[in-house]
Amino acid sequence: MKIDWVAEGFSAMRDCGEDISIVYGRVNKAPRAEPEWVELPHDQFDGIGGFAHLLRERGCRVDELPALQGDSLTFSRAVRGLMAVSPALKVRTQQWRNFDRTRNATFRPVGQRVAWKLLTERETASIVAAAKSTGVTVNTLLLFHLDRAVSAQLTPDAANRLWMIPVNLRGGLRPEHPETFLKMSFFPVEMQGRPSVGQLQAQLTSLKDRHCHWGSWSALHLGKLIGAAGIRKELRNRDKQNNGWTGLFSNLGVWNVPGAGHWIFGPAVSRAQPIGAGCVTLNRCMALTVQLHEALSDDLQATCDLLDAWTEPFIQATPANIDRVGSDRPIEPVSA
Repeated sequence: MKIDWVAEGFSAMRDCGEDISIVYGRVNKAPRAEPEWVELPHDQFDGIGGFAHLLRERGCRVDELPALQGDSLTFSRAVRGLMAVSPALKVRTQQWRNFDRTRNATFRPVGQRVAWKLLTERETASIVAAAKSTGVTVNTLLLFHLDRAVSAQLTPDAANRLWMIPVNLRGGLRPEHPETFLKMSFFPVEMQGRPSVGQLQAQLTSLKDRHCHWGSWSALHLGKLIGAAGIRKELRNRDKQNNGWTGLFSNLGVWNVPGAGHWIFGPAVSRAQPIGAGCVTLNRCMALTVQLHEALSDDLQATCDLLDAWTEPFIQATPANIDRVGSDRPIEPVSA
């Protein structure tokens, strides 16, 4: 029987005490109503697969999932990508203003740890237009402002940041990879100082051109060389060495599913990746979330403040057109 070594890595994280739940929420129409929260285990679903599963479970028709176009796994791409991604796989320590390495995941209810915003169609369209006018992707624009907010609130001024950006590999894998396997890898995005949004776009383009997503896919499958026990031993050793990235930003892309309503999504966090930011655009409305691991903060207000700081530069908002939970304060209008 084939083993999904990507899934095995998440199982190992759970065995080491982490909460590997991917968070989804169906937004209720009633003002300030709590979303219908759902948590799915990351060793059984990736973000896109889990979202499709939930929509289909509720009777929505989801035919084709987002997929890579004109890009597929080859031996040469895997080797070149592995060489390109290998520096990011070494043990590193992220510098924080405040971080308690003794804190473990406490498996709090989702509503006590996730801050979220559901944007209007108009606000979503304005973000897409802003990215286009700047000559970057929406992903790049969102990551740029997320990093600015994190570096201003959570890391020392001179600290570098390393972000994990999950990559959907559907459409690029060979048929022998079962449908139930997790089809994801990642880009490692290193931030030094205050790069411009154009510089960030150039870095992301370079990571793709150097096939880093296929390199990280290959690295994740190297677990078969050390086995399940070896993966768990490696994770514990890295934790003892204070290994840590800044966090991850996961975007499930753009979906049009009639009758699905509006949903929000948030990736799992861990002590090694204590910030999780999520994005999904469904039926022309974008939803954004932030979650912090307890080692960084267990204060929901701090999470809400980070979400505000992330979105304030690119959202012109008023209390009348924002749906959100986690704070009663509306976003202040952006200065001209």
